[in-house]
Amino acid sequence: MGSGLTALKMLLRPRYSSGTQLLPAYERAFAKIIVGVDVPALAFGRGRVALWSILNAIGAKDGCEVVVPAYTCETVPMAVKFAGARCVYTDVETGRYDVSLRGAARALTQDTRAVICQHTYGIRQPVRNWIEWTSEQGVLLIEDRCQLIANESNGDAAAILAAAAYFSTHFSKPYSTAQGGMAAFADAELYARVKEIRDRFPNDNAAQRARALALQTLLYAVMVRPATRAIVGSIFRWAQRSGLIRGTVAHDEYGDVMPADYLSRAANFHAAVGTGELLRWRTNRQHRRRLTTFYLDNLAAYGVNAEAFGNGDDDPVLLMVPLLVTNKEEVLKRAAKRALPIGTWFDRCPAHLDRRTARQYDYQPGQCPNAEYRVSKEIHLLTAPSVSLRQAERAVRFVEKYALSAGPPEEHRSKQAQTMMNLQES
Repeated sequence: MGSGLTALKMLLRPRYSSGTQLLPAYERAFAKIIVGVDVPALAFGRGRVALWSILNAIGAKDGCEVVVPAYTCETVPMAVKFAGARCVYTDVETGRYDVSLRGAARALTQDTRAVICQHTYGIRQPVRNWIEWTSEQGVLLIEDRCQLIANESNGDAAAILAAAAYFSTHFSKPYSTAQGGMAAFADAELYARVKEIRDRFPNDNAAQRARALALQTLLYAVMVRPATRAIVGSIFRWAQRSGLIRGTVAHDEYGDVMPADYLSRAANFHAAVGTGELLRWRTNRQHRRRLTTFYLDNLAAYGVNAEAFGNGDDDPVLLMVPLLVTNKEEVLKRAAKRALPIGTWFDRCPAHLDRRTARQYDYQPGQCPNAEYRVSKEIHLLTAPSVSLRQAERAVRFVEKYALSAGPPEEHRSKQAQTMMNLQES
C-alpha cells in the first residue's frame, strides 16, 4: 500500500502533484539505483516519449532508418513513426527472445541512424558487445531497458550503458508510477539535447493529468490482487475503450499523426511514487530472483530451457517467465478464473504485426516468423512482488496440468509433420 498512500496524498494536493521540483532528486536516485552508475537521467510522462525524444534529438526523421526488434511492444514502432523515421525489423533467434548482434547486422543499411537493443523480459543482453559493434558501424545504440531488472554495475558508464537508454514505469514494469518513463545517458551531449526537447513540452492540463494518475494508482493499490487481477484488467480495458480513461495505448496513437497530448511531462507525482518504489527496489529484485529461479527449476521438465534466459554465469532475474503453448486462449481463460499469476505480454496483436496495419509501421507480414510465432503462443508467469511463492506453486501445477507445450517454430513444424505421418500410416 506504499504507493497507494502516496497517491492519496497527491490526490489531495493536485497543484503540488503536477509540479516538477521533485524531479531532479528523483532522476539522480533513479540513475544510482536502477542504472547503477552516476549518469544524467531525465523523467518523462511515458517510456515511449523518452524514446521519441532521443530519436528527435539525433535527427532520426525523413529517410532515416531505425533497427527495431520485431518481438517488442507496439509503442516502439509508434514512437519511431511519430519521430518521422522508418522501422527496419529484426527477428529473434530460434529458441531465444532477444535479437542477436548477427541479426541486427543484417538489418543495417547506409540509412540506419540508430539501433534499438531490447532486454526482453529482463534477459540481459551483452551490452558491451553491442556498444563496441555500433561504435564501429557509426550508428547510435539505444537500449530498451523497460523490462530489465538486473544490470551490470562496475562504475564505468561507457562500458555498460548505451549512448542512451529508455525505461518505462508503467503498471506492468519492474516498478510502477502508474504511467511514466525515464531516459539515462552515457553521452552528455545527447542528454543536453534531449533535455532541451523535453523542457519545451506543453504543460496543458497538468493538474488534471496528475489527478487522474493518482486516482489510477490508488485504485490499483486497493483493488488489484492476484485474485482480482483479471477482472480489474477487464474493467480497465473497458474504461479505456470507452474513453473514460487514457490507458496504455489510446486509439489516436494508431493514427498517422502524433496525438496532441503524446509529449507528456513527468511531474512531482511520478517523483513521489517513484522514490518510494526505489526504496523498495532491492527487496523487489530479490523477490523476482527467487520466483524466477523457482519457475525455471520446476518447469525444466516442461521443456523450459533456462539457458535462454541467462547471460554468462549470472542467475536471471526476470520480469516474467515466458512459455510457448499451443492452447494459449484456453490457458489464459482457465488461469483467470483461478486467479493465477499467469498472463501474456501480447493480449492483442502488436501494431506492426497486425496484418491490417502492418505496412503503416513498415512491417511485411511473414518477414519475422519467429517473432510472429512467439506472439501467437506466448504466455508468462509473473514474478511481481504481489505474487507469493504459494501462488507461484499453484501456477506451475496449473501449467503442468493444462498447458500444451509448443517449442520453437522449427520444432513445432517438425511435430506437425510427424503427426501427419503417423496419421497417414494409421
